Amino acid sequence: MNKAYPIARHLVLLGGGHSHIIVLRMLGMNPVPGLQVTLISPDRRTPYSGMLPGYIAGHYQEEDIHIELDPLCRFAGAGLIQGSVTGLDPDQNKVFIEGRPAIEFDVLSIDIGITPDFTGLQTTSPDLIPVKPIGSFIAQWKKFLAGLETVKNIAVVGGGAGGVELCLSISHRLGSSDLGGLNPAGIEIHQCAASPGLLPDYAAGVKKRVSRELHEAGIVLHDDFTAIDYERGLLRSQEGEQIEVEKVFWVTNAAAQSWLTDTGVALDEHGYVAVSASLQSLSHPHIFAAGDTAAVIDHPRPKAGVYAVRQGEPLFNNLVHYIHGRRTRAFRPQGSFLSLISTGGRSAVAAKWWFAAQGRICWIWKDWIDRRFVDRFRLLPAMPVAELKSGLLAEFDDQMQCGGCGSKVTSEILNEVLDELAPGSERDDAAFFAPPDGYLMLHSIDAFRSFLDDPYVLARIAVVHAASDIYAMGGSVATLMANMILPFAKPRPTRNLLRQLLSGALDQIAEEGATLIGGHSSEGAELSVGFAVNGLVAEGSEVRKSGLVADDVLILSQPLGIGTLFAAHMQGKAEGRHIEAAINAMQQSSRRAAEIFLAHDVHGMTDVTGFGLAGHLGEMLVASKKAAEICLTSIPALPGAIQIISTEGITSTLHDSNRQNALMLLNPLRSEDLNSAARYELLFDPQTAGGLLAGISMDKADGCLAALKLAGYDASIIGKVTSGPAMISLQAD
Repeated sequence: MNKAYPIARHLVLLGGGHSHIIVLRMLGMNPVPGLQVTLISPDRRTPYSGMLPGYIAGHYQEEDIHIELDPLCRFAGAGLIQGSVTGLDPDQNKVFIEGRPAIEFDVLSIDIGITPDFTGLQTTSPDLIPVKPIGSFIAQWKKFLAGLETVKNIAVVGGGAGGVELCLSISHRLGSSDLGGLNPAGIEIHQCAASPGLLPDYAAGVKKRVSRELHEAGIVLHDDFTAIDYERGLLRSQEGEQIEVEKVFWVTNAAAQSWLTDTGVALDEHGYVAVSASLQSLSHPHIFAAGDTAAVIDHPRPKAGVYAVRQGEPLFNNLVHYIHGRRTRAFRPQGSFLSLISTGGRSAVAAKWWFAAQGRICWIWKDWIDRRFVDRFRLLPAMPVAELKSGLLAEFDDQMQCGGCGSKVTSEILNEVLDELAPGSERDDAAFFAPPDGYLMLHSIDAFRSFLDDPYVLARIAVVHAASDIYAMGGSVATLMANMILPFAKPRPTRNLLRQLLSGALDQIAEEGATLIGGHSSEGAELSVGFAVNGLVAEGSEVRKSGLVADDVLILSQPLGIGTLFAAHMQGKAEGRHIEAAINAMQQSSRRAAEIFLAHDVHGMTDVTGFGLAGHLGEMLVASKKAAEICLTSIPALPGAIQIISTEGITSTLHDSNRQNALMLLNPLRSEDLNSAARYELLFDPQTAGGLLAGISMDKADGCLAALKLAGYDASIIGKVTSGPAMISLQAD
């Protein structure tokens, strides 16, 4: 989110499909200064469909067939918002996302893929598994493999190349050694192809080769089977045939995303976005579409990944041309392409026009093509920074970034957003707050530069982070004041960013049971978010760091690893699923955890943030004049954190100073006793919106831990308090 340049336009990419990942790579290679780019995707990684059969057959691991979107977006200078799109207003230039405010855009591109089409099926069953979307299919495939003992018959519905590849890949996997040998469960596989039969778009020679592969694999081919019903383990066809099967894999017709219907954007008769040869909407030229989402009216083509890949470069070129006010260019897709059909084992059938070939060399060819494609988005080159005043930046004058007036966001934009999000709120020069009798006021403040591409989530995390200081002292949050620095930008992107930030803040503040009573907004070189927090605690009920008692059990409410994971994220070496888990952890408020600790007569408490666990525990021990024994193997870690430290050696920039400051209190294990060096390093890992560390009487510790887990906290008992001078003693187990 931090930008070196002011923002002139906002390009939003909906979906991480094949066309869009090519656009992102080309944006990294050919940056457009002054262009803000945001990718909205339900996932932080995208599967490459060409490698799915190889994954099903067992030739690839799951990570082999996925492209991580976080490092790709970072390379492109784009933001990544993880969310599900629910609608679009093409006239107001807004994209609606589930559970959060709309995103405004200047130019939009849609590449969201397709969904399964069950039109014609009278009834369905939970045991019907569609191959699209691939992310959901992979999850269901894992469940299928885990429950093979209950399966005797399966069917693959779909006689196209995708259906054939899936059927042969499943057959190969069921006979693999990791499943116990040659189809140990004796599962019978049925391939169901509607009229006109198997591979209708391929030459007779290709059909013959594939039919032979199906026969040799023992797969039962139903060459005139139009599925109309699947219920209670019975798959029926329009022609009257019935097959008893426990699972059905659906690899036939697909459909457009249903929410497109109500957008007002021109669609074809099947509900796909109707676009011209320049990939622009026929009704809204500032909206583009590509891949399976789009129907190129002048050049209709079947839904195939190869067309989405070929559209990537012309889509990028036309987006850039349109953004600069230049004429877009027509793109004519190829009429045919080389088809490489996997046949289960490390073999494939190659086909184009009348040509057909088969064997291991075809598989090697396909494997090389697929791996080369995926590597284009993993092995990203370092690119030079664009010059100031080039491209869209020429639209800004030097005076725009003047700081003499505080670089404030204009009152027009600020009032517009506040009227929308907090109608009726008073806007005086200062806010009033009268604490109740018998209560003390607690004050704290926290702020940080943007480390996330999603401003809505960033603001929520900033609130959680700032509020934790109040909860650590046993108080409740009463009011907050915001301090936000926004990148220099034109009115539309400024308004959009401010709306995202304030919406996230207000939503999280509401969850904390508090009120936003004011703040300050300004413009600067990069995005930064902070909050001053005011809390209340009854006199005599405050919890301090100095309250630890010997034999107290130490409980940590949240795993560690935030600093390490985001350091790896900055280098493009963290997996999207691990960053997603870290983001979810940072959005978990400590409010309920503090209430649980208070209900179990907590003696001392602090929040674990920038100084790391060792640093914050050390502060408690010095204040309490006590020592502690910590069981190293009990230190909880976020998914991926241990791996990043041990295999990549990546730690946060604060890690070394935290380690140095904590060494005076540490009584470390001998190196031969240190079974987990990576977990030891987590002691010094700085946390953003980290959990609470509390000392609880031994007789109440188990009940407290159970209550925390019931409330959704991944809490752990990590050690105990002992008598003696301030010292942290580490134990191997």
